[in-house]
Amino acid sequence: MSAPTHRAPKMITPRKATAVAVVGLSAGTVAMVPSSSQAETLAQAKAQYQSDVSQGEAAGQTYDQQEQAYAQLQQKLDALQGEIATQNQQIASLNSAIGQQAAEQYRSGGVSTSLELALSASPATYLDKVASQNEIASQENKQLKTIASDQAELKQEQALAATLVQQQQAALTKAKAAKVQADNLTTAAKQLVASLTPAEQQQVNIGSSGSMWFHYSGTLPVATGRGAIAVAYAESKLGDDYVYAGNGPTVFDCSGLTQEAWKAAGVDIPRTSYDQYSSLPHISRSQLQPGDLVYFFGVPPSHVAIYIGNGMYIQATHPGSYVEWASLDPSSPYYGNMPVTGYTSVG
Repeated sequence: MSAPTHRAPKMITPRKATAVAVVGLSAGTVAMVPSSSQAETLAQAKAQYQSDVSQGEAAGQTYDQQEQAYAQLQQKLDALQGEIATQNQQIASLNSAIGQQAAEQYRSGGVSTSLELALSASPATYLDKVASQNEIASQENKQLKTIASDQAELKQEQALAATLVQQQQAALTKAKAAKVQADNLTTAAKQLVASLTPAEQQQVNIGSSGSMWFHYSGTLPVATGRGAIAVAYAESKLGDDYVYAGNGPTVFDCSGLTQEAWKAAGVDIPRTSYDQYSSLPHISRSQLQPGDLVYFFGVPPSHVAIYIGNGMYIQATHPGSYVEWASLDPSSPYYGNMPVTGYTSVG
């Protein structure tokens, strides 16, 4: 059966399913034993494919990081703009108050203080007035100092806002560049797979990638606790499209799928594979439980998937592909064909 050219149909995936043919390999294809020169060529093709996919995943995670940085900078800018607006209102209010006080002093300041005292019917009332004026003068002095301080703070906030805008634009530029790089590498990997015959793809175990997904046949352990919820979420997304920075509900990238699976279970984990790997406890393969995370392509790892048991995991691979099954066992027809970096436990 040929690889689908559109979004894979959604299916209910049971914990125990009947055997289904691997998508992308021609039915009845017999794997021929390659000659030494063919084997060398196929080994080179496999190595190039792994390199393209690995670098593409890394570029995709960089894209996620820069998108996240852009959003965080926008939050800071929004808060800062609110502070700047408040400062402007305070300065305007102080300027208005001082203007009113100055006008009042001007209106009552045409007579000398000694003559005003002599003409006053009540010296005590006059002295109270003088004391009040001194208090007003003191308040004016404080207000002027406050205005100067607010204006200096406003200038700093405006400078910070300009810096944040520059940083935001830099993050956006990096995100766009990473996306172009990831797209190019993904295209190269897909073209390499397409250039091989189904038999050659089978020999180097790369027929499982590209625009394909599978169904798993076999029995899986019964997951428990929050891990069961995370696994069920990932299973429910089989066949959904891969999209850069996708985190649901119907499109995902690799770390978006794992983050959303655990969010469904009530656990918040970081957004990228890099941060997930660095922040979660590391475990050995023998300690893996359904819901734990499996990482690929170096340290920091550029790809992450969710383990579901019996050596199987679910992953969102790269553009043009879907959320799919894969296996840690190289002899499995569902082999993900990627070098494992490590494992972490979430719950």
